Amino acid sequence: MDNNNNIDMDRYFNDREYRKKISAQRNKKKSFRDLLSKKVVKIGLITFSVLFIALFGYVYYLFQGLPSIQELENPKTAIASEVRSRDGVVLDRYFVENRTYVSIDNISPHAIDALIATEDHRFFNHWGVDFQSLMRLPYYWLQQRFEGGSTISQQLARNLYRKIGFEVTVTRKLREMITAVQIESNYTKREIIEMYLNTVEFSNSAFGIESAAQTHYGKPAIDLTLSESANLIGQLQAVYAYNPRLFPERAKTRRNIVLGQMQKHGFLTEEIFINLSEEPIALNYQPPSKAGRESRYFGEYVRLQVEDWAEENGYDLYSDGLVIYTTIDSRLQKHAEAAVQEKLVEFQETFENEWTSYNGDYMDELWDKYPSFLRSFIRETDRYKNAFSKLETDQESVVFNHLMADSVFVDSVKRVRTKLQASFTAIKPDNGHILAWVGGADFGTQQYDHVHQSKRQAGSTFKPFVYAVAIDNGYMPYHKFSKYPSSFIQPNGQTWDPKDPTVPSGPQMVPLREALARSLNNVTIRLLPEIAGAPGTNRTRELEPAARMIRDMASNLGINVSDFPAYPSIALGTAEVSLLELVSAYTTFVNKGVHIEPIAITRIEDKEGNVLVEYYPEYSQEAISPETAYMMIDMMRGVIRGGEDYHGTGVRLRNVYNVQQDVAGKTGTTQNSADNWFVAMMPHIVMGSWVGGEDRRIRFPTDNSYSIGQGARTALPIVGQFINNVTDDPEAPWSYDAFEPPPGFVMPEDPANTDQNRERERIGW
Repeated sequence: MDNNNNIDMDRYFNDREYRKKISAQRNKKKSFRDLLSKKVVKIGLITFSVLFIALFGYVYYLFQGLPSIQELENPKTAIASEVRSRDGVVLDRYFVENRTYVSIDNISPHAIDALIATEDHRFFNHWGVDFQSLMRLPYYWLQQRFEGGSTISQQLARNLYRKIGFEVTVTRKLREMITAVQIESNYTKREIIEMYLNTVEFSNSAFGIESAAQTHYGKPAIDLTLSESANLIGQLQAVYAYNPRLFPERAKTRRNIVLGQMQKHGFLTEEIFINLSEEPIALNYQPPSKAGRESRYFGEYVRLQVEDWAEENGYDLYSDGLVIYTTIDSRLQKHAEAAVQEKLVEFQETFENEWTSYNGDYMDELWDKYPSFLRSFIRETDRYKNAFSKLETDQESVVFNHLMADSVFVDSVKRVRTKLQASFTAIKPDNGHILAWVGGADFGTQQYDHVHQSKRQAGSTFKPFVYAVAIDNGYMPYHKFSKYPSSFIQPNGQTWDPKDPTVPSGPQMVPLREALARSLNNVTIRLLPEIAGAPGTNRTRELEPAARMIRDMASNLGINVSDFPAYPSIALGTAEVSLLELVSAYTTFVNKGVHIEPIAITRIEDKEGNVLVEYYPEYSQEAISPETAYMMIDMMRGVIRGGEDYHGTGVRLRNVYNVQQDVAGKTGTTQNSADNWFVAMMPHIVMGSWVGGEDRRIRFPTDNSYSIGQGARTALPIVGQFINNVTDDPEAPWSYDAFEPPPGFVMPEDPANTDQNRERERIGW
């Protein structure tokens, strides 16, 4: 037979050519088998190599997504920076995530128990990965459910190290496990619990247990009750779904599940569980800011003060957990805010009534007297600016006719633009520490700060600088000037004749003490030629030296008026000042003539409590002599106390608010009643307030002698209410000390009236 499977043996042995043919066939088959064998081996090697490389690459990829050793040892968590008062109260916060880090010793044990019972009851018996729970994972994975089995350490791993991610994949789960093991090898169980509760997110944009406790219950985490702790821990499964503010019944159900787990694992008895599970969800909700910070004027001022320092020194104000200690006293701050809010409500109603006729529309008399105001307010609205394109016209009359026809829109413009604003600040005169700061009615609706940003005409609160120049130039409080007005010729030939609305009754000649107490413009103006060394002049140009001296005096006392022209009108308060500058300037009188720049911050610490920088008061040279300073204080006592035959403009502080301690001060009102001021001085504190419209055009009626549009009737009541609030609070710091004259100083007496002055000293005037 002649085929590949059978051999003809006879022929094989007798036929040489046949043998060669069979041999060739055999060799061919053997070569094929050898080649095939080699290919199999080669394919196997290649396959193994590919699998090995793929496995190595995956492991490499897996570990590339893990935190570094440095990150493990120094985990980075965004922690809010805090602004604190001198007595340790948090005044404001800056944050990306609303988080305050607290140690485990400052966390309620109930919260820790609830966390362990609910999230990882074998927490103390594993080393990062719970293998009993892990046994269930393949079953979940086969169902494409990548869940379950996460220990507290694993949850901390994905919360703390963002590079691990939150994707639902096997890779993420493996990275999470590896990192959890690393965390367990680097930290104690207590430290892991502490980090977890400080990093996890709760409902209502609260990050960390401390912020969650403050947001939901208005209390620190250490004071959380068992029920409150169960409620917060229950939120962790789904912060929106179990938000107790939005879904109280759903949150209650979840809270009871947590309580049930706590009972199951021995953290509470069945009786306590039954009792607590019946309780409703009770919150003391403190809404967090939506703007990444609390809504406080002082907090914004502090931010402006420290942001450059933070940037220069590599700190992030919103995530590095800085603690900024300030000079504010929280008790005084609380009473200042209450005084401003209470009085503004009262003033607003009166203000609206003063401009509204009987049965008239809202403040109709204001719009009748100043018809251009409403049109200018409307021009500044977005609706006006967009109306041209909407109505397809370039005619302003068409736009105004359209908008004025909408009574609801017009009324809203009127009401918004006629809102009154007020501000208040208080400074400790011997070191410049700012003790209280209220920049306006509501930072959330109007961020413009009327303590330091707003500059308005000072009115009569500027007069003490005029009198200080006079005292420094040898005039005494008893020196007298005519109470009648003067006229001066300006360089353009026009007449400048400032004057009081009415000439007060009594003698023609008025002492400086009385003139300041009664805020007489006529006497103040008559001082200018005397100060300028040009008595009897009737030209304003010759008064400019006096104006420069007054401007320099104000500047030495801390008011930035260097760019204000040296016009004689500066004596009546035409210069624009901020409330902070004005109050700071008055502290110079109390501080024996030495001005100290106001200071708001004492030190900044990092989140570990290390002091990074400290701030100290900046003392200036003596601005005025101690004797001049004391005489000015004594003269401004008359503003509050009055005299034997006259009332000072600030007498309401004693008569209405019953402030009987030693106090000096000055009221101020601008000519058009747009700005109202009052500054009060005591040995331990100087306080000031301003009241006016947010818009400069808004003013009080000037033809109504009973209008509240005077510093004595708006700004003074805020200061008076503040003093009453503080003195009624036994916890608030306050002093009743009297002013003391410089050593050896004797108040100059009027030689023409020695007996009267002696009686004044005897009774303390």
